[in-house]
Amino acid sequence: MLNVFVCTNDFELLAQMIILQHQQKDFFIQGYSSSACFDQEMLLQNDIDVIFLQFSLIKKHWEEWLESFHTRFSSSSIRLILSFDVIEEEHIQILLRYSIDSYLIEPIRSEQLYEILHRQQHVHDHMLQWQNDVERRVTSLLMQLMIPSHLNGFLYLKTACKMAVSVPTTRQIIMKNIYSATARQYHTTSVRVEKCIRSAIHAAPIPSAYRPFFQGDPTSRKVIMYIYACLKGIS
Repeated sequence: MLNVFVCTNDFELLAQMIILQHQQKDFFIQGYSSSACFDQEMLLQNDIDVIFLQFSLIKKHWEEWLESFHTRFSSSSIRLILSFDVIEEEHIQILLRYSIDSYLIEPIRSEQLYEILHRQQHVHDHMLQWQNDVERRVTSLLMQLMIPSHLNGFLYLKTACKMAVSVPTTRQIIMKNIYSATARQYHTTSVRVEKCIRSAIHAAPIPSAYRPFFQGDPTSRKVIMYIYACLKGIS
């Protein structure tokens, strides 16, 4: 089941989607807004998978809105579907910049949107499989390093590693952002996350065979980069 949040002022389209939701039963509209001003934290709390966003709602401040959204959710699996009244070169650049692979040209028929949602369901299923595999491998690697699993730092470190693995290159791994995103997930502070991860690593009797990978004392960043390299196949 795909959880969808809809941002549109096209009430006819919304009504058609609600009808389609009851007919198809493979997606559910978890929320709706007639503007792009909504509580982003709510998206995580309601396990939103896809946001359908009418571009005209953010047209005057689209760059600021998308940058904020990308920063907030780049480590999550939430995906955007945009609709445009007219597709222009500027819009193509927007799609490429923010890795948005689904868009529609208005006016939109509910069947068109459902077709894209149906494709997103397959993406969602694949993503879940990938996330489960990452979860298993990250846990295994941290256990090999003998990070104490009973400490909060283990959980925070595992989450931070999964977030790091979701970005394409190591240059995009910004520890400050990872700590902040991890803290939001567990309703705590970045300082506490960083301190707990550091304490868990310090308490670990890391086997000597792994020490050369860290070139000295293992730090939070070094451990996360080690996990990243293992999962990405970087030597």
